[in-house]
Amino acid sequence: MDFFFEPNGIAVVGATPEPYHGGQYLVTNLSLGYHGPIYPVNPKYHEVLGLKCYPKVTDIDGPLDIALIFVPAQAVPQVLEECVMKGVRGAIVESSGFAEVGPEGKMLQDRCLAIARKGGLRIWGPNCMGYIDTSRRYVFSFIIPEAWKELMNPGHVSLIVQSGLLSAGFITTLMANKTLGLAKVCSIGNKSDVEETELLEYLLKDPETKVVALYLESFVKGRRFWELAASSNKPIVVLKGGKSALGGEAAASHTASLSGNHNLIEGVLKQAGIHQADDFFEMVDVARTLEKDFYLQQPPHGKPRIAILSYSGASGIVTTDHMEKYGLTLAHLSPHIQKRLEELSPSWMPVKNPVDYWPAMEKYGPVLTYKHAIEALHDDPEVDGIIVHLFAGFGIWFLNMEEIMGEIKTPRKPILFWLIGHEKGREPTRLTLEREGWPTFSEIHRTVRVMASLFEYKGRKSIHSKISPFDFINSTPLRERIHHADEQGIKILDEHESKKWFKAMGLQVVEEMGIKNLDEALKAADRLGYPVVLKGIIEGKAHKTELGLIRTNLWSVDQLASAYHEMLASKIKPKSFLVQPMLKSDLELIVGTLRDSQFGPSVMLGLGGIWTEIYKDTVFRLAPLNQEDVLEMISDLKGQALLNGYRGLKPINTESLGDWLIKLGGLALNFEKIKEIDVNPLLIVDGEPIAVDATIILQ
Repeated sequence: MDFFFEPNGIAVVGATPEPYHGGQYLVTNLSLGYHGPIYPVNPKYHEVLGLKCYPKVTDIDGPLDIALIFVPAQAVPQVLEECVMKGVRGAIVESSGFAEVGPEGKMLQDRCLAIARKGGLRIWGPNCMGYIDTSRRYVFSFIIPEAWKELMNPGHVSLIVQSGLLSAGFITTLMANKTLGLAKVCSIGNKSDVEETELLEYLLKDPETKVVALYLESFVKGRRFWELAASSNKPIVVLKGGKSALGGEAAASHTASLSGNHNLIEGVLKQAGIHQADDFFEMVDVARTLEKDFYLQQPPHGKPRIAILSYSGASGIVTTDHMEKYGLTLAHLSPHIQKRLEELSPSWMPVKNPVDYWPAMEKYGPVLTYKHAIEALHDDPEVDGIIVHLFAGFGIWFLNMEEIMGEIKTPRKPILFWLIGHEKGREPTRLTLEREGWPTFSEIHRTVRVMASLFEYKGRKSIHSKISPFDFINSTPLRERIHHADEQGIKILDEHESKKWFKAMGLQVVEEMGIKNLDEALKAADRLGYPVVLKGIIEGKAHKTELGLIRTNLWSVDQLASAYHEMLASKIKPKSFLVQPMLKSDLELIVGTLRDSQFGPSVMLGLGGIWTEIYKDTVFRLAPLNQEDVLEMISDLKGQALLNGYRGLKPINTESLGDWLIKLGGLALNFEKIKEIDVNPLLIVDGEPIAVDATIILQ
């Protein structure tokens, strides 16, 4: 990838001297920063902006690593052929009209890719805005020159954006705000060839990059992306576009229907320690704050402890409300710090967190009081972070922030500012704070959200410590069952066969007996003991409840016989039946696996039974798992209290539940023919998980 970032020679195909045209902007932008050879290419001109212009790429007579292509989509294949003939290493195709416009565009894009791969040429794009490197002032893009040449703010946040024109407007806005210090910006568009994983790997090694932020609509190599992120020492922030469920109604199992797109990806990204954002500016706010290298002390117990310094009781209350939502808590101030704060506060105004310091400001002025309070709170060992409410205006409220913050020594705890006021006072204050490394925000909820993000995923282990051997895979009974299914060409294993697999893995399943007639059913019930459950088995069908093939709470011979005859009289007649004891459970869960097209085998945990599709309280992680992942999955459930011994119920045995999740993930990871595993419900009986229904789907 180095030749894209440090090219020796650049051709601009579609260059033109015409004003207000992308082909002119490309040449102008290059000439303002790039010092290597620039070759305009356009058969209409002999010269473009003082540079010799060539009819074709093959006519260029100098060193040439990459071509910036800005011609109509239909002309791109011929240009790529010329690039291959010339020995060009990479092409950044900034033209649109490819896969983003429909099937015909996709065919054209595939044709371009075939030309490139046959000739050993790498394609960046198409339908993209190219690349910017602020430290070198490289702008390989048709962005308007006035949008960047006076506004470029070098820094250490790199962006990968799966977008074309949006990235231009977005980057222009960020530069104009002088809020975000950028290292590199990569607009990758349709990513037909060069994709986010390659760029992420490059940026994680880039000395100029401290934080990587990405806007993505899909993952080309999901598992590789996850591995890079999980083992990275640099923070990564992702905004995932397209959060709707994909194909849920047509899914063969509950696990597939509940995964959707966003639900699974959210769990996978969290597992990798990736910070997740919900909009573009939140992504940037999180990234630019992570860049500051704040000292993040972890609270000894529970949530991060935050101090709020305010001039308004109301804003302190609102901030506290948002903290509860984002997993933060109010710090209990140390007694000696409270005394320091009371030095400026009148006796009639007790000091507590949130610290309402308005009376002190009225008496001593804002500069002295802000300086005194911020330094005191920063010194408090019981405070992990500080949110300061700041008003900037005129007169004494035209604040000298260098004076106020000048005595805060490293290591610096995170101090974030909610800043309001008239623009004439606010903007100089904001710019000073940002220049000195103190992030400012215009909304309380965003300030709190970013503070919370700083403490997310701190101290996670490398993924290599997660991988453990799956000894159960080599058990003879399990391998025999797998071989049998493969030999018979079975695609959907019924619950009886599925549970035989689980039993061979050392997992606890309900005792059951297969029967073919009523006499066998009655004998099975006598042996198992009433009440019982009767289930009809239909080959190739996973959902029995919807087909009326489950009867529960059968307490007598007459009830069992009646249920049996009703199933035989139904339109869908079972070929065989199961009789199970009716277990009394405290809770129903659903667990399973899904082979995701982007990330591979993932594991699901959720609230199960008949409420599965209604509440959809589920979490996902990639296999392989360890017990730490299991505990995190439990904590992510909205109904986690039910697993922890709600209202006198026995808490679930998390090691036993972990055994289920770890082994199911290991099974899917080791056998590629497993498409989905669905265990619903997994009953919790006296704290222990027991499978009473299951389906394994093969591909």
